[in-house]
Amino acid sequence: MLTSAVLAVLMLSACSAADADDASPDTGGTIEMAVSEVCTEASDADCVLVNGTSVLLPSAFEQAGVTNARVADGGQNAVEVTFDHSGAEILHTLTADAAEAGEAARLVIRIGGKLQAAVVVMEALEGDQAQIGLAPDENAQDIVDLIQGS
Repeated sequence: MLTSAVLAVLMLSACSAADADDASPDTGGTIEMAVSEVCTEASDADCVLVNGTSVLLPSAFEQAGVTNARVADGGQNAVEVTFDHSGAEILHTLTADAAEAGEAARLVIRIGGKLQAAVVVMEALEGDQAQIGLAPDENAQDIVDLIQGS
């Protein structure tokens, strides 16, 4: 079951809309990601609820560099993200790991110290762009600010 905050992983493209060198440095930042698995609520001290999905809190997160983060166009409550080269590699590796791990695996996304999503991953992702869909009560600009470290 998908959570209300979802990484729109199908939105990834094989290339970025703008060359990473063209991105202004003030729009970058980081997103932390890790692979975990679902758990039964209160079954373990490290079992946490992330937008309706109980997952084991990962012991470590990888920091994926972001060259650009902005509020999505079209009235969507979402954030569009372009990863730098190493961030795109981290995204690819972690989504491959999550997809290979099976149905119980989740890609856990932490932004600004807050667990934002625990996403089901069907296949490894290629490219450097993604869209993070947010819960209706989340503010997309606030998430952009967190990614940028504001």
